[in-house]
Amino acid sequence: MRMMMPGLISPLTAMTLALLIVWDAGTAKAVTDEIGKVTRLQGTATQLQGDDPRSLQAGSVIRAGAVVETGAESRLQIIFIDGSQMTLGEEARLVMDELVYNVEASNTGAISQSFEIFAGTFRFVTGAVGREKQDAVQISTPVATIGIRGTDFFGGPLAAGMPPGQIHYGFMSISGVIDVTTLQGTVTLDEENEGTFLPMSGNAAPTPANIWDQEAIEEAYASIAFR
Repeated sequence: MRMMMPGLISPLTAMTLALLIVWDAGTAKAVTDEIGKVTRLQGTATQLQGDDPRSLQAGSVIRAGAVVETGAESRLQIIFIDGSQMTLGEEARLVMDELVYNVEASNTGAISQSFEIFAGTFRFVTGAVGREKQDAVQISTPVATIGIRGTDFFGGPLAAGMPPGQIHYGFMSISGVIDVTTLQGTVTLDEENEGTFLPMSGNAAPTPANIWDQEAIEEAYASIAFR
C-alpha cells in the first residue's frame, strides 16, 4: 500500500510559489542567486553562506552555494524556483550547488540542478528542470550519486534490517526513476517502494533493487515527517 507523506505541497502550488520569486530571464541565474524558499519548518535550521550563518524560518530565501543544516528533531521543506521540493530530516546537511532555470536556459537546454547531501535523511521531488531534461538533476550523497529521471524519492541512513546499533544508507523510489551509482556499479529503481542499500562507507555496489519491507518504509517516512 502506498504511504503518502503529509505536508508535501502539490505540484500546482509549488509552481505558483516558484513564480512568486523574482528572477532575471536574461541571465542563467536567479536574481541575487535566490533559488528557493523555506515553506515549512519544524524545530531549527540554519543557512551558512561564507561566514554568515543565519537562522531559517518559513519564508526565508535559500541561495545558491549556501550550506543548509537542520537541528535535532527538526524538519525543513524547501520549494525551488523550478517547482522542485526538498524535505530534510533532523541533523541534515545540504549544500545547494546550483539551479539554472529560466526561459533562455530552457530554450537552449542549459538548465541544471545539483545538490550535495552530507548528512541526514531527505526526500526530493522533481520540478521543471528534471521534467524538461532528464539528466539535468544530480544529487551527491556520502555513498552514491543519484541520477534523476522525473521522480520522487527518499534517501538517507536507516537502521531497518541491520543488527542493533548499526545503520546503512538506503534509497527508495516513491515514483518515477532514479539511478543509484557508485564506483562499483549502478542500480535503477523504477517501482513504488523499490529500494537499495549501501554500507555507510560507500565502498560497495548498491544491493539489487527490491521492494522494501514495511519496517524500512515506515522508518524512511517517519524520518522526514512533520509533526
